[in-house]
Formats: sequence, structure tokens, C-alpha cells
Amino acid sequence: MSCSIPAIKGPLIRIPGDGAALPLAESALILAGGKGKRLGYDKKNIELLGVKVFDRIIQQLRGVFREVLISSNDPVEGYAVLPDALGSGPLAGIYQGLLRCSSEYLYVIACDMPFISNNYIAYMKGILTGRRPHACVAGVSRSDPAAALEASPPRNGCYEPMNAFYHKQCAAPMEAALRRGEYRIITSLEGLDIYAIPPETLAAFGGGDLFFNINTVRDLERAQRSRYDLSQN
Repeated sequence: MSCSIPAIKGPLIRIPGDGAALPLAESALILAGGKGKRLGYDKKNIELLGVKVFDRIIQQLRGVFREVLISSNDPVEGYAVLPDALGSGPLAGIYQGLLRCSSEYLYVIACDMPFISNNYIAYMKGILTGRRPHACVAGVSRSDPAAALEASPPRNGCYEPMNAFYHKQCAAPMEAALRRGEYRIITSLEGLDIYAIPPETLAAFGGGDLFFNINTVRDLERAQRSRYDLSQN
């Protein structure tokens, strides 16, 4: 399942000083700017089974990626952060991450998404190697509500923009979108080659749980009741 349209012209890839090519997909970004207004406290402090979800995500990603970046406008004790320099929200965070990361592709997750699968990340990396799209995201059916991800309504058309990979070439259209006041991630990528993983494939890796995020106390209670093993990779 893919939405393939002509690629943008001109690379936007930061090449190391020695001329070596960038690694393909060894960088990850955690979006940690959520204030948790509906939850009542900063999302970086969400706990499941006595462990902060934010800390667990960092630990898990460090086992998969060489570089883990954090997007936040507030200091995070013990970590360097990337504040927004243009616009605000998730799109602004991803844009800064793409400018700063040391890989061609950047993996993006939010700090309130507790159910990450290393196997799913590896599956997406395989797609990047074989197909080289501008973005690799989860697909959500517009026409069949039953096929939509239960934990993530199609807020961005037919795609789920988190737990996804974006190529450095996405930075230019993201910048253009931010400058014109457009903050929807997928809308900013119109005209690019987006590979969408179909719902039936996602089911093998956890389905909607892969994109479940904690916005409210009810969401937190649901996560605490989940049978999903937090140690699952």
C-alpha cells in the first residue's frame, strides 16, 4: 500500500566532513513536548508498572539506534534536547530532528506511546532498504472503518504519522509547510513517495497498540489493563 508521487528534486542530506555516506536508519527522535493538559501533568512523567514510559522508550531505542534525539522546548534532566526553532507542535519537532540527525532516515515516536515493537521497527527498516521511500508510515483505511487502527483514528488522512520513518528530504517540504502555517505532518508531505503499511500487516506486530498514546487518565487506565507485555520487543 503506497501513495507514490514524483519525488522532490535536490537532496537535503547532511554529509559527514570525511565524505562518507550517512547511515541509512540509525537515528530516532522522541517527541516530548506534550504538556499533558487533559492528563493533568507533563507526559514525560507518565508511569506504567512503576516505570516512566519516557525513560523506558529511551532505553529501548538506545538498543536499536545509534542516536536518540529528544524534541522538547523545556529542559530534560540528563539529556540534551532539540527545541523548536520554526513553528510548534510535532511537525516542528520532526523538522528539527531531520536537520540534526546523522542518518538518512529518522524514526519518530512520541513520549506517551508505551507500546513499541523492535520487530516492527526492523520490518520498517527492511522497507527503507528495499524501496527507499520518503516516508514509511502505517496506513489507515478511509473507506472501511473496521480496518482502521482502533487506537488511532485517521486524523491525518489515510496515514498514522507516529511510529514512523522520515527521510531527510522531508525537511524541505516540512519547512515550507511550517512557514505557511500548516502543521499537519502528512499534509506537509504531499507530492512525496509515502509507503503505507496496511492494517493487515500491522496486526502481526500489535495492531493498534503500536500507535496507542496516553492523553487522559482513562487512556492511562486502559494501558495499565493492557495484556501487552511492556518487555516485548
